[in-house]
Amino acid sequence: MSFALFKNVALGFFLVCSSMLLFEPGLHAFQDNLIGQLENAVKKAVASAEPSVGCILVSRSPQYKELGAVPLDNMPGKLGGFVPPIEQQKRPRKALEKPRSSLDLSDPETYPDSFGTGVVVDSSGLILTMAHVVKDAVKIYVRFPGGKGSYADIHALDGRSDLAVLRLIEKIPDLKPLKIGDASNLKKGQFLIHLSNPYASGFYDGSPSVGWGMLSNLRRKWNNQTADADRTQVPLYQYGTLLQLNTVVKPGASGGALLTMDGSWVGILASIAGWPGADSSEGYAVPLDINHRKIIEVLIKGEEVEYGFLGVQMAAGVRNVKVAQVSERSPAFRAGIYQGDTIVAINGQVVDTPDDLFLHIGSTLAGNIAQVEVVGVVGNQTRVVQVKLAKYLSSLPVIASNQRAPVLGITVDYSSLLAQRPFGVNQWGRGVPDSVLIKDVLPGSLADIAKLQSGKLISRVDNTPVSSPAEFYKAMAKVIDSVALTIIQTDGVQQEVVVLKKN
Repeated sequence: MSFALFKNVALGFFLVCSSMLLFEPGLHAFQDNLIGQLENAVKKAVASAEPSVGCILVSRSPQYKELGAVPLDNMPGKLGGFVPPIEQQKRPRKALEKPRSSLDLSDPETYPDSFGTGVVVDSSGLILTMAHVVKDAVKIYVRFPGGKGSYADIHALDGRSDLAVLRLIEKIPDLKPLKIGDASNLKKGQFLIHLSNPYASGFYDGSPSVGWGMLSNLRRKWNNQTADADRTQVPLYQYGTLLQLNTVVKPGASGGALLTMDGSWVGILASIAGWPGADSSEGYAVPLDINHRKIIEVLIKGEEVEYGFLGVQMAAGVRNVKVAQVSERSPAFRAGIYQGDTIVAINGQVVDTPDDLFLHIGSTLAGNIAQVEVVGVVGNQTRVVQVKLAKYLSSLPVIASNQRAPVLGITVDYSSLLAQRPFGVNQWGRGVPDSVLIKDVLPGSLADIAKLQSGKLISRVDNTPVSSPAEFYKAMAKVIDSVALTIIQTDGVQQEVVVLKKN
C-alpha cells in the first residue's frame, strides 16, 4: 500500500472508529498514531508550500489618476508602484474620497477594493493567480508570509482560461516557486489541502490560511447555457474542466494552491466558478492538467495564449462528435477531415462531446500539430490525421507584455480570425486563403507610407509563401534592403505587390 493511499485509508478508518464508542486502550493508541501521521503529513506539505503563497491586494480607485499613477493606454498591464505624495500645504485642494495613505497597498492597514491569492511560479518574481482577481486593476500589491511584498504589474492575462501571471516590481529574495504537479491522476474521494487568503486573513502579514477537504468530482462545468454564437466569450470552465470540492472557496481564496496530501500542487482555487444557484457548501478549482500547464507556460513567457482552431461544425442533436460541415481552406479541410466523419480522439484524449473537441483542440494551441483520430463516413474505418491548427477567435480580455516588435512597421496575426468575424459568417466565399492578417501598422513607418492597412492579407514575403505569423517573421528576418509583399484583396483572387525599401 502506498503512503498516500495509506493516509486516506487511515483517515477514513479513524472517522469510522471515532463515531463508535470504543474505549479499548489499544484502539485509542492506534487512532492516535493514525492522527499523528495524518497531521505530520499535512504540516509537512503546508510548511513546504506556504512561503510560495501570497496575498494579492487590488485597488481600482480612480484617485490614482489625479496623482498621475495610472497605466498608459498602450501598456495596460504596466501598473507600476505607488509612493504617497507629500501633501502640498500652500494651496487648498479638494479633499480626496480616501486619505492618500489608504491608496498605498503596501501599508498593512490599507483595506483594498478586492483581494485574492497567488502562487510563485518563478523565483524572478512571477506569480500565478486568477484573471478575475486582477481584472481592471489600477494597482496590485502582493504580500507574502512575514510581511515582505511588492507592487506588481500584470505580466500576462488570459480571460478564456481565467488565469494571469503577475510580475513583482521589487525583487524579493529567496522566492521559491511551487512546482506544478499533474492533476490528471486525481481520483474522486481523494483528500486535498488548500492554502489561500480568504476574506482579510492575509492582509497584515501575508500568512495564508490552511484548509482541507475531499475531491467530490472531476470535469465539472461552469454552467450549461451557451449558444454557439457566444462561444467567443466562453471561458474554458464551460467545457467541463473544473475540480469539484466539498469545501467552500471563499472570497479572497481565488488563486490559492490546491495540494495533494504529499504536497504536490494540482489545482488553483476559483471562487466564482460554481454553478449559478449551486450548493454553497461546494467549491471549485482549475486543475493543473496537461491542457492548463501548456497555457501557464505561455503566460509565464508573457505571451498571448493563442487557442487552436480546427474549422468544423458539429451535427446538432448527435451525442458523438459528428462533423456536419468543414470550412473550406480551414485546417480540417487541408488535413482531409470530411463532412460525416466522426472525431473520436484528439492527441490520444477521448472525445465524446463537442465540448471535449473545443477543449482539446483549443488547448493544443495555434501553430501546433493536433493528432485527430476520426472514423470515416465511408466504411467506418478509423484513421489519424495530422492537423496544423490556426488561431481561434476569442473576445475575452488579453494582456501580453512580451509581444512581437513591428517589422518595417507591420505586426501580423492568423488570417483564420477573419473566417470567424463576425462569428459564423464567412465573408470570403471559398474560405480565407493561405496568408497572414495585418494586425497593426505603425504610423510613419515604411508600411504606413506604402499605404498598407490593418485587415489586409499578406500571402508572400518575396517568393516565400506565409500562412502563420511565425512563417512571416522568419521570412522578414531575411530581408536586407527591400522586400516585396503580396497582398490579397477581399475576393481572394486579385493580388497586389507592395515593395518596401529600407533606404
